[in-house]
Amino acid sequence: ADARAAVLGALPRYLGAVLVLVMAVVFCMFGSLLLPVRLALAVVFTLAATFGVAVLVYQTPLLHGVFPWLADYHGVCYEVIPTAACVAVALGIDYDIFLISRIVELRMLGLPDWASITQGVTRTGGIISGAGLVMSLAFSGLFFSEKLIHQQIALTLVTSVLLDAFVVRTVLVPALMFAAGDWNWWPRKMPECMAAPQEFSIDARTSSHANHDYDSDGSD
Repeated sequence: ADARAAVLGALPRYLGAVLVLVMAVVFCMFGSLLLPVRLALAVVFTLAATFGVAVLVYQTPLLHGVFPWLADYHGVCYEVIPTAACVAVALGIDYDIFLISRIVELRMLGLPDWASITQGVTRTGGIISGAGLVMSLAFSGLFFSEKLIHQQIALTLVTSVLLDAFVVRTVLVPALMFAAGDWNWWPRKMPECMAAPQEFSIDARTSSHANHDYDSDGSD
């Protein structure tokens, strides 16, 4: 009981310190005040949804008809909460910075906000989704353990990874950034937008450079 109280009592301070530190790092990387706040909200959403699913499974009779053995348990082991929180926060931050770095890169090339967000999500979505599937498959091996704590860790980790990869980074984050518009980068100054962003293509630009180099070599 004393260990449980100590762990759960320290968890809010731990999460608060981690989020503040990560927000400071994100601010130093991108020079924006809104992006760190949005990152913290996304992480909190993922954690709340993850533990909500765990409570739904292990503390309510909703799934007892499908999995009768769940009726023998009531509640989530306290050791699961810090373990799942650490991994969920780390993976969420990793995916978020990867996505935002791509969006900022496109915005610095002159695309407007909507085009940068759209292309950033499109170009990173496959990688983030693939990484999420790989991680969820790796964590799902704990479902086959005979120990309840391992099964609960598997449930929370798989839930957090899938939520982060398929809901938060592909739906929630782009929606919040679309709503914020130019405020995403404040107080950082971004370059002027291109006149015809729909004609912009990284691949096309790369191809044009390659063709130019080929023509130069051929003329020699």
